[in-house]
Amino acid sequence: MISIELNIIILIVLVVIILLGILFWFFYKKYTKLRKLAYSDDLGIFNHREINRTINKLLKETSVKSFSFILIDIDRFKNYNDHYGYDKADLILQDFVNVTKSFIRNNDVFFRYKNGDEFVLIMQNAKIEQAKEIGNRLRRVIAYHPFKIENVEVNLTISMGITCNFKSDTPDKIRKRAEEALHEAKQSKNTIVLIDE
Repeated sequence: MISIELNIIILIVLVVIILLGILFWFFYKKYTKLRKLAYSDDLGIFNHREINRTINKLLKETSVKSFSFILIDIDRFKNYNDHYGYDKADLILQDFVNVTKSFIRNNDVFFRYKNGDEFVLIMQNAKIEQAKEIGNRLRRVIAYHPFKIENVEVNLTISMGITCNFKSDTPDKIRKRAEEALHEAKQSKNTIVLIDE
């Protein structure tokens, strides 16, 4: 009699453990999905909220000696939005994101910057001159890529503002330097400006 009751108790405990495991898995999946939605963009890259978290993490990480912050703007993209509409112009943005993601290194992190047609590329363990070299190669890749909208080939160019991290940096200081460099680069279009001080 005792062994039957013990077996029933063991069975009930096992069922409860299995049910708790299923609930945990279900809620973990939901949490992961919500977290991804909170920190990703509809183009399939990280959004602006994730930039500060990434910069703070890199500033504290001892294995990352330096990193470069590249702020990218698609030149004259407003013209595509105005001419084709936002939905169709977004197809160009998606293609741009795909081309850029296929170009960058595995440990680089790509973000959409405050929506629109500005993006951020953070390159770990990359000094500013290396970032400039890679930025110039990306600039050429984008310029020669056959972007299409409504079966019409369009040529894109990009401008970039590049900076790197310093000892007393904060995410705001890094972003402001890159924004200043990008503003200067956009005056000429299809160019790169560095701020390394």
